[in-house]
Amino acid sequence: MKDLHSRIDQEKGVIYLTEKERTAQLIKPILRGRDIKRYSYEWAGLWIILAKFDSHKYLEKDYPAIYNHLLQHKDKLQARGQCRYARGNKTDTGKGYSGQHHWLELDNNPKDSYLREFAKPKIVYSEIVREPQFYLDNGEFKFGYFYAEATSFILSGNKNFKSSLEYLLGLLHSKLCTFAFKEFYAGGGLGESGYRYKKAFLENLPIPKITQSQEAEFSKIVNAIIQCKKENPTTKDLLESLESKLDSMVFSLYGLDEKEINIIVRGGGKI
Repeated sequence: MKDLHSRIDQEKGVIYLTEKERTAQLIKPILRGRDIKRYSYEWAGLWIILAKFDSHKYLEKDYPAIYNHLLQHKDKLQARGQCRYARGNKTDTGKGYSGQHHWLELDNNPKDSYLREFAKPKIVYSEIVREPQFYLDNGEFKFGYFYAEATSFILSGNKNFKSSLEYLLGLLHSKLCTFAFKEFYAGGGLGESGYRYKKAFLENLPIPKITQSQEAEFSKIVNAIIQCKKENPTTKDLLESLESKLDSMVFSLYGLDEKEINIIVRGGGKI
């Protein structure tokens, strides 16, 4: 940046960003449920504007390009339920607008702590599927980490989950976990072959604790599967071999015997 030096305030220790740079911080790529595939994604070129609570106070002044874009869609944005109605049926919110938030802002008034969950490594997944569709977002996309909308969800891990996201990704795509959700957790089929990955069941999925060497082996296989799908999407033999090895490791983790494995591989019956 040729003018970077002139934008540095040495006393305050800050760099003043241009409008383009500031705007880029508020516009993020987004994935819908239909965009998430098995170990991968197909981005539809969609974006989300992170207009947080109270951003109506500064958008027009500090982000004129974003403001002018949203202004073109004011009628549709203003018609949203959360912009029209206040909590508790209040007639006067004392905020200068009638709803829970201003029409220039996102629904549900997301907190910074919530939005930060999207801006870090995570698993993005579709809830209603015909096969497991989980994608590991490591921020490798050219525009950075993906954000999710109403038909997609994320698993970002927490302080109680010490294992890698690659290990969790492998478990979720395994035949065993797929069988478990279809048979016990999904709450009934959707159509001919669809089922749901309900949040409550995903949060309570029993995950075996493993050693560092086991975790490294899982990560190695999962990354090989991801790379295979990127570079050789039509090479079924290698992909099937890797996924078969992954399934065998998962069966071993949960201590399944040959009879139980056969039931799962056939995809029917009860254990």
